[in-house]
Amino acid sequence: MRSWTELLRPLVPVPARVWVAASRRTLRDVRSGARRRMATGSEPSQAEAREWPAYVSISQPLGQSEHVESKKHNLARALRELRDVRVGPEELFSFWHLVGRPTKRRGFVPGRNLVRGRLEVSMGGGLCQLSGLTYLLALRGGLWVTERHAHSVDIYTEQTRFAPLGSDATVAYGYKDLRFLNVLPFPIALRFELEADTLTGSVCAPLPLEPCAVEFSIEEQADSRQVTTWVRRPGATEPEFLGVSRYGKPAQAA
Repeated sequence: MRSWTELLRPLVPVPARVWVAASRRTLRDVRSGARRRMATGSEPSQAEAREWPAYVSISQPLGQSEHVESKKHNLARALRELRDVRVGPEELFSFWHLVGRPTKRRGFVPGRNLVRGRLEVSMGGGLCQLSGLTYLLALRGGLWVTERHAHSVDIYTEQTRFAPLGSDATVAYGYKDLRFLNVLPFPIALRFELEADTLTGSVCAPLPLEPCAVEFSIEEQADSRQVTTWVRRPGATEPEFLGVSRYGKPAQAA
């Protein structure tokens, strides 16, 4: 039997559905105590973090499409909220808690998004590259990822892919977030640089941080690809199993 929220969903405008979903998630965070643990940006802590060296850095090409300029605009807008945010020990990083809802009033523009396996133009399009890069940084930095969602379809070819398959992290405000917990005994900060055709992210810290090795094992199937993710932590003799992501194959790759 469907719940009352499922029954009402077709009758509720999309912005209202998003508001309801975001409100319910916030309530869950308050009740669980997660809200109190979320990192927030402040100028004094960001100024401190700007002095920390980078121990993990990853650069990715932005790719080329008719929406690349809107993508760069949205990335630049989101980076204003994420750059040099300090995440202390046992603090929780939440992509949407820091970036906020991507609306026109807040300076975001329509861009390309992958929604339910199809490419669409929607507000804030292009932010998934930033969330994916942040996910990969968290893995390599030895942080504990508590929430991550893979895309449902792999739309890229090996020639157009800008990140390893399995390293993506789709985000949808109110529904899907990217979160990690800082399990290190010292604070870290994320630093990003957006250039003409590349996006670079770094994990910075006041003390030395030895990167983890991340492995993505791909199994080709008839209509999908299955990716198993492993992390090898410094000094460990065996890799640690993280999970399996499955991606459908589109009729035509993009």
